[in-house]
Amino acid sequence: MKAIVATLALAASATAAPGHEIASPDGRIRVRVGVERGIPSYDILLEGRSALASSPLGLRMRRADLASGLTLRGAGPVERFREDYTLAHGKRRRVRSEANRRAVTFAGARGAALEVVFHVSNDGVAFRYVVRQAVDDGHEVVESEETGFALPEGTLAWMHPMHDAKTGWSRVNPCYEDRYAIGVPAGTSSPHAAGWAFPALFKTPTGWVLLTESDLDEGYLAARLRQHAAGGLYRVGFPQPAEHRGEVDPVAPTVRLPFVSPWRVIVLGSTLGPIVETTLVTDLARPSAVQDASFVAPGVASWSWLQLDDASCTLPVQKEFLEMAARLGWEYLLVDARWDAQIGWDGIRELVRLGREKGVGIWLWYNSNGSFNDAPMTPKDRMHEPSVRREEMARLRQVGVRGIKVDFMGGDKQATMALYLDILKDAADHGIMVNFHGATIPRGWERTFPHLMTMEAVKGMEHAGFEQRNADEQPEHSAILPFTRNAIGPMDFTPTVFNRKMRRFDRRTTEAFELALAVLFESGVQHMGLTPRDLSEAPEFVVEMLKAIPPAWDDVRFLDGYPGRDVVLARRSGETWFVAGINGTGLPRPMALDLGFVGSTVSGLMVSDDADGEGFARHALSREPVGRFAVTVPPRGGFLMALAPGGSAQ
Repeated sequence: MKAIVATLALAASATAAPGHEIASPDGRIRVRVGVERGIPSYDILLEGRSALASSPLGLRMRRADLASGLTLRGAGPVERFREDYTLAHGKRRRVRSEANRRAVTFAGARGAALEVVFHVSNDGVAFRYVVRQAVDDGHEVVESEETGFALPEGTLAWMHPMHDAKTGWSRVNPCYEDRYAIGVPAGTSSPHAAGWAFPALFKTPTGWVLLTESDLDEGYLAARLRQHAAGGLYRVGFPQPAEHRGEVDPVAPTVRLPFVSPWRVIVLGSTLGPIVETTLVTDLARPSAVQDASFVAPGVASWSWLQLDDASCTLPVQKEFLEMAARLGWEYLLVDARWDAQIGWDGIRELVRLGREKGVGIWLWYNSNGSFNDAPMTPKDRMHEPSVRREEMARLRQVGVRGIKVDFMGGDKQATMALYLDILKDAADHGIMVNFHGATIPRGWERTFPHLMTMEAVKGMEHAGFEQRNADEQPEHSAILPFTRNAIGPMDFTPTVFNRKMRRFDRRTTEAFELALAVLFESGVQHMGLTPRDLSEAPEFVVEMLKAIPPAWDDVRFLDGYPGRDVVLARRSGETWFVAGINGTGLPRPMALDLGFVGSTVSGLMVSDDADGEGFARHALSREPVGRFAVTVPPRGGFLMALAPGGSAQ
């Protein structure tokens, strides 16, 4: 549905005005914009208290400095923005977006001008730059972005370090797969020159702040935060020169005038509720660019590679995992690396045929990047060259493959963004869904390209099978992600392992913790870490709970938690609410949950840890008055409930 924009007020645009203000529809958030010593700036108040201190704005372009020596020219009217839209998958299917918008213009030398459009909603602030004047051939180069976010004194940060380019296994970095700095003082430097990744979470004396970006296309690069932030002032940083194809791809993006930048997004809340529940990133993204999205279908998938590695990519093993998916009513099977050599196209055709008989679609893995890294797994060199990619996708469509997982994307430069979007456009033309791994974060793309089902950009479950330290840190790490990475878009963490071993290493979480992750983490395609053996050893009530997990959600609610300690979320499908909770600490966590949003009484099933912490316990609920529902979650334990208003026990 197109946005409905109505003018609410007209502000004077006198150049002598000391500044301009934009408030949220409910008045709780206010943005003040002005100039300080020639530098355009803004600050944000949440409920009358400072959420962000005075912070710089601006771009330095090759032929125009739009970050210093500016004057405040004026501001346009405050306009009411209202839009209803639907998502194929995400936090909720039907979304209503409301905000106030206002453009503020700054004048520079020789007629240069910078327009900053502010979007202020009840759960945050976003702004983007507009540079309208054309020079020569209508192109410019953005040398740097001086956008800043000044956190108040006393702020704590939960931040994800960017790995430096061409480091790590087979030179695949950066791929957004590191452990978080947890509750460090704002201003702490990143351990790597590459800086800090979006999203970044902060606890200020006023409340909570989450920084990220939205509505990025091939016209710009994917940004981050710079390595150093003296005094808690974080500035937008650019990719490193070695990313993608190195010097072949410049860091500074070439933009076409008039230029419109991605949105800089600041989610705000006095509690963590708005951080977890926000849809601001997709609110700001462009509507679907896919004319016929009838091929898009969220789902749950079985996947052998997580526990069994490349050797499992054989036709007999994949048939076992297909049978498991069919038994559970899951929609998909992902066939991972080396399928081309170990199964071949004839075997894939057989899997597709069996899948059609049993209602299970097939996804295939690809190594995307040619010479961008040294990752040896095949098939490779089929996704980065346009003509080869389209030929491959035509074959995938002819065979009946439903989706592709494209790995090792190589960086955040403008050229890499073009590669992402070219893959998405070609996939849409061929009716194929997409999952990006070794990848950047989603930036609202799941709205513009609804067949983008998920992206990795997380230190996911696979890392617990690479090193014991990763397995040891997984409980705390998992309790951070709903407030950070998964708050901004779909996340392919690949959850839910019941085996006590993750390959060679000991899993530190309980089975109920692992079960809860299947609902706690949102992904358009949820790849589960279970094997047929795990399923054969699970109690029948756990199997029934796994069958009940829906492919997509209608709503989400934050119920309790603190990043790195614990978290409880509720997600709704139809009239059923699934409530998932985990304890990321080594001590028992008592929780008192208000479940009144489900109904005055609830019925359903709760699966938790048993008394010994060695298995599952089943608790039937039949017309229970909700009130404050008390539960004590054991160390590194969890629970999952399926609840409906009234009714009888399931």
